[in-house]
Amino acid sequence: LIVAASRICAESERRRTVFKLLLINKRVSMRKRCIIIGGGIAGVSLSRDLSRRGLEVILLEKSNMLCSGATWHAAGLVTRFAGSPKLKKVHVRALELMEDLHNEHDVSLHLPGSIRIIKRGDNDRYLEMKHHYEMAKLYDLPGLETKLLSPEEIAELHPLVDVSSVECGLYTPQDGDVDPTTLTNCIARLAKKEGAVYKLNTRVTDVERKGESGFLLSTAEGEQLECDLLVNAAGLWSTGVSKMLNVNHPAVVIEHQYVITESIPLVTKMNGRLPVLRDLHGSTYIRQERTGLLFGPYEKECVVHDEWLEGPPHEWDMQLFDPAVDRLMDCLESAMELVPAVEEVGIQNVTNGPTIWTGDSLARVGGTRIPGYFEFNSLTYGIAQSLALSEYLTGIMLDGEQPFDATGEFFPARYGEWTNLDYVSEKVKDTYARNNAAVFPFENRMAGRDKLLRTPLYDTLQPLRPIWGMGNGGAESPLYYMTEEFSAKMAEMKGGNSLPSHEQFHNHDWAPLVENEAHKVAGGGGIFPSS
Repeated sequence: LIVAASRICAESERRRTVFKLLLINKRVSMRKRCIIIGGGIAGVSLSRDLSRRGLEVILLEKSNMLCSGATWHAAGLVTRFAGSPKLKKVHVRALELMEDLHNEHDVSLHLPGSIRIIKRGDNDRYLEMKHHYEMAKLYDLPGLETKLLSPEEIAELHPLVDVSSVECGLYTPQDGDVDPTTLTNCIARLAKKEGAVYKLNTRVTDVERKGESGFLLSTAEGEQLECDLLVNAAGLWSTGVSKMLNVNHPAVVIEHQYVITESIPLVTKMNGRLPVLRDLHGSTYIRQERTGLLFGPYEKECVVHDEWLEGPPHEWDMQLFDPAVDRLMDCLESAMELVPAVEEVGIQNVTNGPTIWTGDSLARVGGTRIPGYFEFNSLTYGIAQSLALSEYLTGIMLDGEQPFDATGEFFPARYGEWTNLDYVSEKVKDTYARNNAAVFPFENRMAGRDKLLRTPLYDTLQPLRPIWGMGNGGAESPLYYMTEEFSAKMAEMKGGNSLPSHEQFHNHDWAPLVENEAHKVAGGGGIFPSS
């Protein structure tokens, strides 16, 4: 009986496997041609993955070379760190794939590790770091465990750091940087070997749907191309492609700068490579660049180019903005306090390039309401994430499901039609400025809300003194209601500020109000309005 049961199970498993392969092959045969718009790291990575699965892939790039948008000037940071489980999975997997490429083809990958610096007295950062440390234990690869470092250990790994005001550091082994252009061109060569076709100097001007599925693309060169699957990986110009298909795409092009110093004597004498630093207090990443250092701040005054509704002008090709170092001074001063050796040398180069951000700084990856049309764009951290997210999207396109669920993070429609340009611009500015800020469990960020439409219910409830919250659904709802007694207590505790804080890890100011409301609802009833 046991032998018979085993044979039945084996046969059932074999049939399931065959059935699954038939389904996949049927999908591939039904939708055998895929066109990818965009020749940056995202589109190129996907072209290889889809070609390896048997699709006929055509990649269209408007420029005469790959990487001409945001990829070529990226600082190239790669990391296994992330503040959330889903992003941690993406980053760990991306570096796995990148290491394999480097071992076989040398893509200029450097992996000296990275250290997140916690300043002395920053209790919120210390608590957050402990959370990240414990979470990392679940996702780190064997032998690459995240570590807590003392100031002395930080100084040993990175002799340029002044640890006099440092509490500790969070060390992620084998983080580092890669040359974006070398990486992208390497993947492109491999994709072509798998059969992918690259058409340069081909700018898409229009996309039409053909029946239930299928697309007809027109180019500026007068060519027309048909496909069954279409992927928008157009990077800086991805909003323009979305507009051709009337797909909502709440993202804007912004400026991001980094500064490269002149040669630093201590660096020239070192053997090996310095770990990447993340100065959380000054919101700046710091990595070695030849014998100098590269500083990449996330300044408070983010510049948004919301006049570019469809991306930069089409003639924009490997271009940069004028440097604006004055916007970076607060961040750079903090970085110089952390690494005093920088004060002894000058600035060799300032790069101010365009990149594209969504309101939550997460990429748009997945299917859309249009059958056969997929998004793979608006990647804030394209170099660090594209290889893993390409696998993720390939699963959606060919297997009908992603390798793991990250819909909440990357689903293109997570921001609905309610978004408008003013809201997106304000939200991106706020998210960019807070890029290295501590993230609290019950944050209530207000940026952009005044740009949205509100129903009359909002004004009706205002006399009841609600504290409003909002999710990605675009509707504001009261989180709880203030009382005069509680406001007076808050004002006394906080020197005149009567509003509770939402930037706390524990001992939340607002907890008594919520507890009181919960008791009333549990013993009676309640109405939950949204606006």
